[in-house]
Amino acid sequence: MADTGSGHWYTSEGEARHWQEDGKKTTLRHARKQNLYPSVSGILGIVANEGLMKWKIDNHIKLAMANRPLMHEDEKDYVRRVRKLANTEQGKTLGFGTDIHASIEKINDYILDEQNGIIQETEN
Repeated sequence: MADTGSGHWYTSEGEARHWQEDGKKTTLRHARKQNLYPSVSGILGIVANEGLMKWKIDNHIKLAMANRPLMHEDEKDYVRRVRKLANTEQGKTLGFGTDIHASIEKINDYILDEQNGIIQETEN
C-alpha cells in the first residue's frame, strides 16, 4: 500500500474510518493493521497530476497577462503580486473541491434500506 499520510481511509465496504476510537486521526500504520483503503484523492495525490499542474501554470500565465507589471515595479515584487493573486484563485478552487468532498461524504453517510425503501443515517 502506498504512503498516503494520514488522509481519509475506508473499509472494504466503503465506510469512512478517518478517526480512531481513541479520537486520533487514522494513520498509515492504523490503515495497514485494519486493512483500510485510502481515498481516491489520497491515491491521486501520490501520482503526479499533469492536469492539475497544467491548470496551475495556465492560471499563473493568465493572471500575469491580466495583471501587467506596474510602472517601476521590480520583477521580484511583480512575481510576488501575481503569485498572491494565483494563491487566492487556487484557494477558491480548493474550497470548492473541499465542499464537493464534504457533500459526497454526507451522501455516503446515508444508506438505502431496501426492505423499507427509506433512507437511514449511518452511525460514524
